[in-house]
Amino acid sequence: MVDEIKEKLNKKLENSEVLAHREVAAGVHELEIDVGPKGRPVTELAYLTGKDGERSPLRFHEGGRVVTRDFLRRVDLDLMSKSPVTRMKPDKIYQQAINYYRTKGHYGTIVDTLSNFAAKGFKNDIDDLDIKLFYDTWGSEINFQETVEKVFFDFFRVGLVRTFKIVGKFDPKLKPENFQSIVKGRKAKGFKTSSSFDNVIAHSEWAAAKKIWSKAFVPLNYTILDPTMIDIQGSLLFDQTETFLKPEAFKDVREMLKSQVGLSQEQKKFLNSLPKELKEDIKKNKPVKLPSELVGKCDYRKQDYERYPMPKVARAFDHIDYKEELRKADFSTLDGITNYILKITIGNDEHPVTEQSQLEAVASLFDTSSKSFDVVWNHTLQVEKITFPEIDKILGQDKFKQVNDDISQTFGVSRAFIDGQVTGNSKAIEIGVKAFAEEVNYARRCVKRWIDNEYEEIALAMGFDRYPQVRFDENAVKDEIMMMSVIQGMIDRRIISYETGIEKLGLDFNTELANFIQEKPLVLDGVLGIIGSPYNPKAIPAQQAPVQKDTTTSGKDSTVTHQDLDAFQKNVEKMLEQNIQKIQRTPTGTPSEGRPRTGGKGKPRQKGNPRAPKPTKPQKS
Repeated sequence: MVDEIKEKLNKKLENSEVLAHREVAAGVHELEIDVGPKGRPVTELAYLTGKDGERSPLRFHEGGRVVTRDFLRRVDLDLMSKSPVTRMKPDKIYQQAINYYRTKGHYGTIVDTLSNFAAKGFKNDIDDLDIKLFYDTWGSEINFQETVEKVFFDFFRVGLVRTFKIVGKFDPKLKPENFQSIVKGRKAKGFKTSSSFDNVIAHSEWAAAKKIWSKAFVPLNYTILDPTMIDIQGSLLFDQTETFLKPEAFKDVREMLKSQVGLSQEQKKFLNSLPKELKEDIKKNKPVKLPSELVGKCDYRKQDYERYPMPKVARAFDHIDYKEELRKADFSTLDGITNYILKITIGNDEHPVTEQSQLEAVASLFDTSSKSFDVVWNHTLQVEKITFPEIDKILGQDKFKQVNDDISQTFGVSRAFIDGQVTGNSKAIEIGVKAFAEEVNYARRCVKRWIDNEYEEIALAMGFDRYPQVRFDENAVKDEIMMMSVIQGMIDRRIISYETGIEKLGLDFNTELANFIQEKPLVLDGVLGIIGSPYNPKAIPAQQAPVQKDTTTSGKDSTVTHQDLDAFQKNVEKMLEQNIQKIQRTPTGTPSEGRPRTGGKGKPRQKGNPRAPKPTKPQKS
């Protein structure tokens, strides 16, 4: 009978649905109404007519419904889950890593943080200023630092980095004043190589014969290859592999090769810079074998017997997917919260409801698409809103704590680097910072090996006997001020050498030594001399403060005039001017040896030199 009543009730109402109805007492009825925006049409909220059309109290009885679904076996669940990383193809893994970087904030922030710290402070260090000038000019002209940042970015994001370069004659747009003389002078000297360079020189001669690059050509442009398009083939023994690119990677280049009509000068120059064999392979619309001389590589933790490196995020795929499912559960919960149930009770023992029209009138009051109601009824009306229980616990952050910790542990990056949250004691935080620094240093070593190969080829092409050493900022995650203070004290006390101290500061000793030698004439001329150095205690000998005695006659007030104050100020300025050294005076054999010590007012004061006069005390009137 309850179902029959509900069917008759749920016919006319447009925005509500009667979920339950029962008679609490004689003439007292309870209705549960769903007032959500997607409620089914409803006609009446109660029905009090008996079977023969006469009014009679309804007899309420509970009913139930069993929801049946197709069952799943454990095997089916395993098949429906995502494929593990070990079964995925490399290009799918790299694509998933790229997608996660773009969509998952936690992973994206970790990659950005590691890349920023690793690429910070990129410099070239060499004691030969001419070679340094050439490499700095070349790097600035082709935006090599930007290329290095991109290498670090893909190194942490996907783990597989392959660079492809275009070579040609280097002619910078903005040349330093002595740039051309450096190039010509170095080429005239020829090669000055050791036995370790012999194989490289032979390789360069062979490459020049193939017109891929020659001793007159250097890299003019770099590009980072799409890891999802890379196919590594060949024997892994002693790294006899070759790099192939899928045909779709050269789609745009293939179109330009078919017809060069309408191409810009830059595009035509780009096509002319490509090797002839490479252009022929691109036209065939097949996997293209890239010349090994033009391909550079930098892989994240790959052994010789492994064909492809795995991205760092691969170990966190399951954790990230689990966190995504938790977020989906939150969205589902929020969707359910937008709908709620109103439990409406009208009538009581003293004022029972005996007519169906009263129930219909109440139902019409709540039959609205809006979730705000204007209800006018007697004192027997009771409305109870049934909402989702414990919503704050369901939508809270506590459920994400474990998965966030798992992701952070997978990457080995403290939460302090990501969102500033600090957990654990100071010792644990210090160890976490050291682990982060070692991960950054590992990436720098890998990228440095790639840069050294590029610099070596440039040195051979230009006739240089050496090439610069790459330096990064070693103090990125250290307390710079404290470290510099400690190193300075250790050098002053001769606990460590100058070379060790300079290297601890992250600088190259040979480069700094060359800078000192170059600056020495300026120091001897007094241009870079230190005036009144506070770090030399013998620069200004200590003097006793003048003794002030009150010579005023007892019982009389002393008066100071403006003339007295002006005279006192002039005496103080004269004393300071005579006591401040024009240039630093130091004993022979100290670390400051080499400062200007001869000529004029900067001449060191002898023991017999008179001291500066003391300031005159203002006279009393």
